[in-house]
Amino acid sequence: MDVNAFKVISPPALRLIKILQTQMDQNIKKSISTRTDIEPTEETVESNDKLVDSFSGLITDDTRVLEDYTPISNFNISENNVQLDNTFVDSSSPTQGTNINISTIHSFLNIRTLSGRRIVDIKYLIDQVQTRHVGGFDCSFVDMDYQSESIYGFQTIITFKCRVCNIKKTLYSERCNETMIPINKAVVNACQTIGIGHSQMSELAASLEMPSLSCNAFHRLQTKVGSILKNSAFDEMKKAGDEERKMALECGNVDSDGIPMCTVVADGQWSKRSYKTKYDALSGVATIIGLKTQKVLFVGIRNKYCVICQKYNSKNIKVPEHECFLNWTKPSTAMEADGVLEGFTKSIEMHGLKYNQLIGDGDSSVTKKLNELSPYGPTFSIKKIECVNHLLRNYSSKLTTLARITKYPIRIRKHILTNILRFRGDVIKAVRHWKYTVGLSKLEKIKEIRKDLLNGPYHRLGQHDNCNKYFCNQLTSNNMNLVPEAENSGMMQEIKNYALRLANNSESLLENKNNNICEQFNAIINKHIAGKRINFSNRGNYNTRVHAAVISFNSKEYLRCIHKKISNFSPGKFGKKYLKNHERILENSSRRRQLFPKKNKNKKPVSNGPDADYGIAEPLSVDFSPEEIEDKKKKFLARLENINVVQIKIDTREQTDSQLWYQERKIRLTASSFGQICKMRPNTSCKNSVYNILYANNVQAKSLQYGKDMEIAARKKAEETMNFTVKPCGLFIDTEFPYLAASPGIVYKIMS
Repeated sequence: MDVNAFKVISPPALRLIKILQTQMDQNIKKSISTRTDIEPTEETVESNDKLVDSFSGLITDDTRVLEDYTPISNFNISENNVQLDNTFVDSSSPTQGTNINISTIHSFLNIRTLSGRRIVDIKYLIDQVQTRHVGGFDCSFVDMDYQSESIYGFQTIITFKCRVCNIKKTLYSERCNETMIPINKAVVNACQTIGIGHSQMSELAASLEMPSLSCNAFHRLQTKVGSILKNSAFDEMKKAGDEERKMALECGNVDSDGIPMCTVVADGQWSKRSYKTKYDALSGVATIIGLKTQKVLFVGIRNKYCVICQKYNSKNIKVPEHECFLNWTKPSTAMEADGVLEGFTKSIEMHGLKYNQLIGDGDSSVTKKLNELSPYGPTFSIKKIECVNHLLRNYSSKLTTLARITKYPIRIRKHILTNILRFRGDVIKAVRHWKYTVGLSKLEKIKEIRKDLLNGPYHRLGQHDNCNKYFCNQLTSNNMNLVPEAENSGMMQEIKNYALRLANNSESLLENKNNNICEQFNAIINKHIAGKRINFSNRGNYNTRVHAAVISFNSKEYLRCIHKKISNFSPGKFGKKYLKNHERILENSSRRRQLFPKKNKNKKPVSNGPDADYGIAEPLSVDFSPEEIEDKKKKFLARLENINVVQIKIDTREQTDSQLWYQERKIRLTASSFGQICKMRPNTSCKNSVYNILYANNVQAKSLQYGKDMEIAARKKAEETMNFTVKPCGLFIDTEFPYLAASPGIVYKIMS
């Protein structure tokens, strides 16, 4: 402000300013009303209003009393300024005359004017304006002048003062009641919903010329909203567990203890994208979803970082007490397996359920860890079903990677790349044919699928000696045989290895299950964490957003669920309108997919392989005292004596194709490992031997596979040449020592 131009404002000058204000207002309105060719524009009206407000704001209560005692005849008015010739003498002290520059006064008063935009409850604001304040002079809101504004984030409180009765009135931007979520808490919840943080919210508010929440206030409200979301997510998972248990009881799917069992789908994801090269995410989550309900039953969240702990540890200062979300110190690649294991361990406690079948991808160590720890006891076996989509995708990606190795013949490589989708199509065709073939048992279907899968690469490379009639027509198939050239170059052996892994999962292919539902849930999480582009792992923000994804996925109406949880009321008019419109869009999309199905466009992902930690289970760290070990040993041997050895021998005749055969062998010392155990020295550790018996993977060798494939033919040949009857046999258990067992190849009876 120019001090020389505006030294002291005396009461006579203020009275003169008020007269000028009124006169200017009347002149402007009169000049506009007398001209029919000129319409008042927004600019002229706005400038006039600013000038009127500026003069009105200058006149205060202290000067309003003095202006009645000041004459006007003592003033000389020029065009650019108001010159005060004499002084007003008060009883206490004189007032010095000064020059008053009108433009300077206008710029000074502009500081107190309102600016920018606000979010208001429009009906409540109008009700406040229309309410007449009790002043005794029949005054209303028109007689009030703006005094001040208090801003609390997105909430605004504006104070006015009446020019007649001096009563102050406060206008609030929203009504403080329980039917609506407060604006600041609603904004924070909206940020969680659409996947943005404080920085993005502040930038949005600045672009709209609106005040915003400070960083500390945002985090305080986020903590409150986070606790609400956590409780709501837990309630949604409990509801899903009750539905899953009810369905299991209706189907009669219970174990020997009467506990219902169900099939679940599991998968995990990290807080950042790895691009198959960098597995160092600070947070991750493992999800378990019920197959029948298609709802989340459990989420296991792991965090490797806490910003408060890191801040104080870096300065070698004692970390103060705080809510710490750091719960993981091992590699990020082990988060998925540990989270799924926690979900299995807590399934009975949370839902009263046992998960007897697990559908998942084949890239993790989940199955291995479940077999090691046996969350439901050593006698309960959890069946793993591989995701069909992952099996087919891995098969295609392996073949694509192989075809780009330049040491192999270019003609074969081009043929593979050109027909990469046909290699996959052969697998789908074989599984589909045998799945719907009537008159065959499940085991026979698996064997036929396995046979056709191993023959698939030969068929696609032009050799049709072992092709079934449904599989190909040799007259129309490719007549160029590339198999000899592929075998000579060593490429055929690699292709057969990929086909063998696929054939070993023939049962999973026949089941035709996938973990798409988990991928859909992961997409919801990605929406809440901004597509993994923003780091929300510093504190509990990642946990909150995962819980928000659970609510959104299970309830399908996140807005309604959270609004009722916070305010005990349904959303308002526009919230309900959005929910209704969103539901309509989903229904139309679903109906459109059924009427006009699209052909799948298969992508060709390239995999360079994960690091060494991905898929490796952590070592066990459970110690028992000698007394506890002895007690467990007696209970275990007593349980082995109370079994039906004859029934087990009958049920395990398929041996390697029987899940019971694997389960019973694990809890006994069989003939194949008896010699190794007996010859061990007293001081030799039995750790590795026990581990191999319990957890070793099935051996896949060409000789063993050849023996399995030719077993039936060899059995028939033996009956013809040696004159005896050959029958398959199962697991033979010693009746005196039930912890000993053997699996003979055949049982024969000499014919008389």
